[in-house]
Amino acid sequence: MPKYRFNLRTDKNTQPDQPAVVRFIVRWGGYMLTYPTGETIEPRYWCSTEGQRNFQRAKETKAFPEHPEFNERLDALLTTAKATFRKFNLDNGRDPEPGELKAALDLATGRTVVRRSDLLGYIAEYIERKEGKLNPKRGQPYHSTLHGRNRITLQLLTDFVKASRKGARIPFTALDAEFVEGFTKYLTTTKGHAMNTVGKYLRAFRTFVNEAAKDGHEINRTVLVRGGIPVPHENSDKVYLTESELTDLFHLDLSGKPRLDRARDLFLVGCWTGLRFGDLATLSPEHIEGDRIRIRPSKTGKPVVIPLHPIIRGMLTKYGGNFPPIISNQKLNGYVKEAVALVPSLQQRIPMGITKGGVRREVNRPKWEQVSSHTARRSFASNLYRRGTPSQTIMAVTGHRTEGAFLRYIRLDGEQHADMIAASPMFSTPVLKAV
Repeated sequence: MPKYRFNLRTDKNTQPDQPAVVRFIVRWGGYMLTYPTGETIEPRYWCSTEGQRNFQRAKETKAFPEHPEFNERLDALLTTAKATFRKFNLDNGRDPEPGELKAALDLATGRTVVRRSDLLGYIAEYIERKEGKLNPKRGQPYHSTLHGRNRITLQLLTDFVKASRKGARIPFTALDAEFVEGFTKYLTTTKGHAMNTVGKYLRAFRTFVNEAAKDGHEINRTVLVRGGIPVPHENSDKVYLTESELTDLFHLDLSGKPRLDRARDLFLVGCWTGLRFGDLATLSPEHIEGDRIRIRPSKTGKPVVIPLHPIIRGMLTKYGGNFPPIISNQKLNGYVKEAVALVPSLQQRIPMGITKGGVRREVNRPKWEQVSSHTARRSFASNLYRRGTPSQTIMAVTGHRTEGAFLRYIRLDGEQHADMIAASPMFSTPVLKAV
């Protein structure tokens, strides 16, 4: 049976008001372990009653008012040590040696962290750490969409490992080009995800691998080099609504369908502010200053300023100075699709192509079928770009960090690009008569 006690590391020169280190001593079976507590105390506040020497504590005195908290920390260490010793004995069928007890105590008290040698275990710990941290660039929590993507990617990796009969663990040494290729094929063929969805999860996977390398894990160089985890991308045929189509939607009589009427109005606010649904849900009259909206989007945390479009002014008048009432994103998607299906100008069929399950498919569908709540934000960016607004100006509202990412967001067809070129001075200036 081990015996536990605390004592002070003092000598004959130690003064009563000079802080001394508190040591934790465990004795058992001829062994002794002196374990640091991380605590110091002036000897004059230390209880040295002979009958309590195995459980010495700080005196209860007004001169040392923090004595309750001090003693609680010692009690916690004592409880942890007893439980750790008992667990080692039960797990191993014997008492620990001093070095083994110290290592077990270091783990139990959090002084050392277990370095996970398997990929999935590391990713799980990485996600847990990430969810409790602030984005250093913005000084605020990471957006929930990032955490959601990370958790889904971990689940997909776990399912892939099980499906490929590789066991429940993947050591870092097994992470090679073959594993990357297999996971990519799993996402594409087995799960049937669209190419851009595959790219989203592979991008998260690449982040996990790079972070593991930074933390000192040995990663195969073929995976770490540029292109080691390729991230596919295609310019999907997502639609946007032109200014004339938005005007048609605005003038659509939905007085007999109040739920569609409110959804249409909320959608139009998104079309003329460029805000994500999560920020539309927080939009209120308090965000209006003069003729502009000032808001701090949740994803970027960077304040943006948006002029009030005449249609938004009309919405504010319609709702007594307020924005249209918010509904869930799921309902907004469904109701907006019902509303745009009633607009004659959105009945034209347009070719749509997408790579899904590794197969490229081309179909002709009515434009209204492709409209969702996110079409509003895409319409905002595309219409301003079509008007000749500089990319950087639009990006100041949409929050895109690179022009490349922004331009992939723009959905102009060949005719619309030709219209922009035709409107430029180079094409509109009369040609001088030859002399």
